[in-house]
Amino acid sequence: MTLALPRAVTPGPEFLSGVTVSYALGRSGNPYAMMCHPEAHRSERYLYGIAAGLGLRAGNAYPRTTHVLYYVQDVWALDYGHPDTLLRLPAPPHGWALRAQRIRGAHIGVSLDPLLPAFRPGRRVLTGTVGYRADARIGLL
Repeated sequence: MTLALPRAVTPGPEFLSGVTVSYALGRSGNPYAMMCHPEAHRSERYLYGIAAGLGLRAGNAYPRTTHVLYYVQDVWALDYGHPDTLLRLPAPPHGWALRAQRIRGAHIGVSLDPLLPAFRPGRRVLTGTVGYRADARIGLL
């Protein structure tokens, strides 16, 4: 028996409006952002598209990717591979933002479940670590 995974499709702005983000600082102070969508089971191919566009992988580790978290003109965003659209993130907590700026990166996860999962083994999450780039007003949050 063969298991067929959904084909990754890079979603447009209409899907992104439903993406929710949860921010956390790990024990070591590393910034984490976990994304999910309430219709994840019906639209899993779009979440795979976001994860593939960011270079995320399955597992509990956060391997470094070549992708970047941007902070430009008071907007936080990820380039997830769409030709015309960035994934705009809600403003993170101040401490999270400062830490991401200081270490020049953040751990990013995309949950394939409709609700954000607990951090536990066996979760359906694709993960990676993105770098950080900002405009000239870095640190002015």
